[in-house]
Amino acid sequence: MTIKKPLVILLHEIYGVNDHMEYYKSVFNDAEFDVIVPNLLDRKPFHYSKEAEAYTYFMLEVGFEKAQLIVEQIINEQKQFYEDIYLVGFSIGATLAWLCSEKSVSAIFAFYGSRIRQYLHIKPKVPTVVYFAKNEESFNPQIILEQLQQKDQVYTHLVNKSHGYMNPFDKKYDKLAADETTNEIVRWIKL
Repeated sequence: MTIKKPLVILLHEIYGVNDHMEYYKSVFNDAEFDVIVPNLLDRKPFHYSKEAEAYTYFMLEVGFEKAQLIVEQIINEQKQFYEDIYLVGFSIGATLAWLCSEKSVSAIFAFYGSRIRQYLHIKPKVPTVVYFAKNEESFNPQIILEQLQQKDQVYTHLVNKSHGYMNPFDKKYDKLAADETTNEIVRWIKL
C-alpha cells in the first residue's frame, strides 16, 4: 500500500544535518509532507566556521559517488511506500539531487549546486528546478544556467541574492526570497 502524502528527501550541504536542515524539515512537515534527511556524513554536523574542514571531509570520506548511491538506495526503498518522492538539495545536496535526476522521482529542486557544472552530461528524466544565487564567489552561475536551459525537463532560476539566501542561519539569508521560493516548491508538490 502506497502513502498518498508526498515524501521530501532533503539533501544537506557539506556541513551535514544541521540547523538549516532541521529548519526545512520543519517547514516541509508543516506543509504536510513526510520528510527524510539522510546524514550523508554519518557524523555530527560541522559548524559553519569549519567550511574548509567540512569540504575536505565530504570529498575524502564521502564523495559524490558514494553519496549518490546512498540517496538512490533511499529512493528505491521509499518507492514501495510513496507514490510521490521529491528531492530538495542545497549546495552539494543540490549536485546530488542533479545526479539523481535520471531516477524516477517526481521532481527535483536544487539550490546553488555549483558542482553541477561537472555533470552537464546528465539528462534529467524528471522536472528539475535549479536555483542559483546571482552572487557566487567560486563560479559564474550564468554560464552553467545557459547550458542547463538547453536541456529538457530543466527549469532555471537566477535569484538576485547571494549563496546562502535560503538558510535562516546564514548572514546572507533573505527571508522574503526564501519564503517565496519555499512557497513555490510547496505549491509545485501539492499540484
